[in-house]
Amino acid sequence: MKHLKQEFYDTKALQKERLKVEKRIQKCVLQNSIYDLKIQQWMSQNEQNHIRKIVKYADFVQKNKIKLSRLEARMKLIDSQSLEKESLHNRFRLWFSNIPYQKQKYIWGVIFTIPWMVGMALFFLPSFIQSIWWSFNRVAPTSNGLTITFNGISNYIELFRNYVIDGNNVFSVQLYLFVQNLVIDLPIILIFSILIATFLNKPFKGHKLIKAIFFIPVIYNFTLISDTLSKGFGQYIDASTGADQMFVQQLAGFFMDIGIGTSLMAIVLNAVERIFMIVNLSGIQILIFIAAIQSIPNQLYEAAKMEGATKYEMFWKITIAMITPLILTAAVFTVVDSFTRAPIYRFLDYAMTQNRYGLAATISVSYFAINVAIIGLVFLTMKGRVFYYDDRK
Repeated sequence: MKHLKQEFYDTKALQKERLKVEKRIQKCVLQNSIYDLKIQQWMSQNEQNHIRKIVKYADFVQKNKIKLSRLEARMKLIDSQSLEKESLHNRFRLWFSNIPYQKQKYIWGVIFTIPWMVGMALFFLPSFIQSIWWSFNRVAPTSNGLTITFNGISNYIELFRNYVIDGNNVFSVQLYLFVQNLVIDLPIILIFSILIATFLNKPFKGHKLIKAIFFIPVIYNFTLISDTLSKGFGQYIDASTGADQMFVQQLAGFFMDIGIGTSLMAIVLNAVERIFMIVNLSGIQILIFIAAIQSIPNQLYEAAKMEGATKYEMFWKITIAMITPLILTAAVFTVVDSFTRAPIYRFLDYAMTQNRYGLAATISVSYFAINVAIIGLVFLTMKGRVFYYDDRK
C-alpha cells in the first residue's frame, strides 16, 4: 500500500507563516477586546434597543475565539516545525469554513441557481423577447418566410375587447372567470391541505395508504379521472345523491333568508361544487405541509405544554407559525399549477391554427404577465406574515 509523501515547510517558509499567524492572532485579540468593551457599555445602559447589538457582537466574539483556537493550533505546529504543506483543495476548504454561515448560504444559493440562470439566458429569454416583439406586430407566414408588420398595441386591443372562439368563448370573460375561480380555490386548497396534513401527521393504522390515496391524482391523469367520475360512474353517483343536493339547496336558502349575503353563499356553493377538483389539486400541497409539520422541533411543543398551552393554541402559535414559509411556497405552486389548466391555451391553439402568430404571441405575453402579477400579489400579501425560525435580525 502506497503512502502519500508528506511535504513540510522549510525554515524560511515557516518564518513567513509565523508572521502571518501572529498578525492574525493580534487582530482577533484586538477585535475581541473592542467587542467586549462595547458589550459591557451596552449592558451597563440596560436598554431594550441594545439587545440585538449585544447578541450580534457576542456572535462575533465567539467566531473570533474559534479562529484563535485554530491559529494557536497552527502556531504549535510551526513551533514544532511539523507544519505540513496544504493542498489547494485544503486551503480552499479552510478559507470557505471561515466565511460566516449566512454568507455561505448565499454562496450555495448562487451556485445552485447558476444552471437555472444559464438555461434562462440561453433558452427562455431569447424566445420571450421575440414573443414580446411579435406581440406588437402582425406576423404571417409566406412562401419567403414570415412577414412582420408593426401594428402597435392592436393585438392587445383585439385580444381583450373582441377576441372570440367557438362562437361564444370570449377571451376577457374566460380570463375573468378563471381568475375568479383561482381566488376562491387558492385559500380553500391551502386550508384543506393544512388540515389533511395535520390529520395525516399523526400515526394511525393505514395512514400510509391514506397518503397514497391523496397523491394518486398527482400520478395519474387528472382529466381522465375527472371525466370518468363525471361522465361514467359519476352519473350513478349523481342519481343517488339527488336528495343530498336538495338538502344543500334548502340549507343555502335558509342561510340567505337569515341575512347572510348572497355573494358569500355563492362563493361557498361554488367551492362546494368543485370540491372534487379541489381535493385532486391538493396532493402536492398535502405532502409539502406534512414534511413541514414533521420538521417542527418537538421541543417547542414540550415547552408549550409545560407553560399550559392548549392544543388549539399550539396549533395556531407553533404549527401555523412554523410552516408559514411552506404556506407561501404552496401558494405559489398552486397559482402556477392552476395556470397550466387555464382556458387561455384554447385561445392560443386557435390563434396558431389560423397562423396568427402575432396574436398568439400576445396571448402568451398576457398569460405570463397575469401569472407573474398574481404570484407577486400572493407574495406581497404573505411576505409580512412569514416567520423564519433561524432568521436573526
